[in-house]
Amino acid sequence: MEEELINKQIKRKKKKQIAELALAAKSAKENNGKPFIFHFLTTLKCNCDCETCLWKNNTLKDELSLEEIKRIYSEAKEAGFVVTILWGGEPLIRKDITEIIKFVKRELKFAIVGIVTNGWFLPEKIKEFGDDLDFILISLDSPKAEEHDKIRGLPGLYNKIMNAVSTIQTNYPLISLQFSFSISKYNVNRVEEMIQLSDKKGIPVAFNVINTVRHYSYSDVDEKGTLSASENEISKAFEVIFNAKKSGSKILNSEMYLNHFIGGKKQYICHTRKVFMFVNYNGDIENCLQLDKPISNLRQTSVIEVLQLPEFVKFTEESEKCYSCNSPTMIDTSYLWDDISLLTKSGGISFG
Repeated sequence: MEEELINKQIKRKKKKQIAELALAAKSAKENNGKPFIFHFLTTLKCNCDCETCLWKNNTLKDELSLEEIKRIYSEAKEAGFVVTILWGGEPLIRKDITEIIKFVKRELKFAIVGIVTNGWFLPEKIKEFGDDLDFILISLDSPKAEEHDKIRGLPGLYNKIMNAVSTIQTNYPLISLQFSFSISKYNVNRVEEMIQLSDKKGIPVAFNVINTVRHYSYSDVDEKGTLSASENEISKAFEVIFNAKKSGSKILNSEMYLNHFIGGKKQYICHTRKVFMFVNYNGDIENCLQLDKPISNLRQTSVIEVLQLPEFVKFTEESEKCYSCNSPTMIDTSYLWDDISLLTKSGGISFG
């Protein structure tokens, strides 16, 4: 009886959140692309040492303070943002992460608050903010404990993740718990086993291909290309994922995203910047087309002012010409911009 009640609560929560996302997306379209998801890279510090990571830098110190973060989030709420995703680095390294989460959820009442984490600190930290999170995306790069820990450069990480999964499923069943599997040359052969683990644990998984190309004002740089699986390997892996999704496995990606890599990577029109504002650890508004030249900084300019900057509007338009990203954040969001029904239709984007 209790399980039945929880399942009803989960369904009601998902239905409400999908409705809120659809309403926000509709408003964004009516305003020619006004972002409503605040994507905050809380820190570059991380206790993992992943060779494939494009963001790690444990030496930078210029992080936003708690007071600055609260002010910026208050501005974001006033500007109409309704969803936030906290990531890094490893966001749970921040000593004030619980206060940030509680402020955004309880005081500002963001509709959806989620974190992306490697899972190391979750078993101990979840009791601090478990009632204030809507989803947790845990990076899991192999269904094999030793292999995952080797990829992540942190012995014991896999077991920490599984402990966290058990705790969250038992004590915080309303949190949408999800796995993220980043395909590289190290794990492309583990896709089918990862799907099996996902189904066994009852936790949906999002697959993505590691990003390697990054854009700077002086040139495009392939920073991690040697770590990528081959195009043929990626194509075969996504055929397996596609067939598994068709058969009912818990795959978060849309069929459109999966098809994007089958038979070779396809082009797409990137609409991500009409949906997301990407904010770095130091307040920079990321310019993914010229990473060394941020659009502005939220220490000097308010969120509302940034949205009105000619540079921001131009950037949103220019980004439509780029299709180098492999992430479902970019690709599925772009498909979703063109067809909001992907949130609910069969084969669309699963909401966890």
